[in-house]
Amino acid sequence: MRTPQNEKKPEIETIWIDVNCKNKKEVEELGIHVGCVCTFTEGFEEGNNGYWIGRAFDNRMGGVIIAEVARLLHTNKKKLPFGLYIVNAVQEEVGLNGATMITQSLKPNVAICTDVTHDTTTPMMSKAAQGEATCGLGPVLSYAPAVHHHLLDIILETAKKHKIPHQLQAASRFTGTDTDAFAFSNGGVPSALISLPLRYMHTTVETIHKDDVEHCIQLMYEVLLKLTPKTNYKYL
Repeated sequence: MRTPQNEKKPEIETIWIDVNCKNKKEVEELGIHVGCVCTFTEGFEEGNNGYWIGRAFDNRMGGVIIAEVARLLHTNKKKLPFGLYIVNAVQEEVGLNGATMITQSLKPNVAICTDVTHDTTTPMMSKAAQGEATCGLGPVLSYAPAVHHHLLDIILETAKKHKIPHQLQAASRFTGTDTDAFAFSNGGVPSALISLPLRYMHTTVETIHKDDVEHCIQLMYEVLLKLTPKTNYKYL
């Protein structure tokens, strides 16, 4: 999120500590007070109020989500009326290269992608620039040129039917995810994006909420059960 134009050096007013609490009372109940000594730790941690903290959740959690969807399909003995390929693509950060290669190899009829998106409720984040997304309020579903409107409608209908909490986001030219590579390949592939809200992207303390992970898994699983080879993907 930083640029040479707006980069601020560490000062008292630009440093904060996130203890995953909603208000002062919750902080005090943890025994945290002015003057407390703190230090950095390494590795995965369970934070307060259902938060998980660790490095490289972008996009390890995407791998967790699609793996759990596959496990649910197998455990529940669900037979899909179409072939399902589950892909954990490489080099998304440097040009969507993995997704570009795999879409040419598989030539999919439909692509449902998952990635992370910024939680914009922390200090120094701009809701005006990035939209509003909050950890703990559910997966983020995107409207964008790369997102097929009818496929997104199916996902939204599924979320509402199964009472899965979700949030909405709008992107302009690009989503910045593998969705862009799938959508504009092979003459056009109906594609959609289910995002996991995350704080402090590309740091060693990336923070997510476990409820969002569970709801991303549930939503993708239910959408797959709803799709059929006869689904009409004409643009609305």
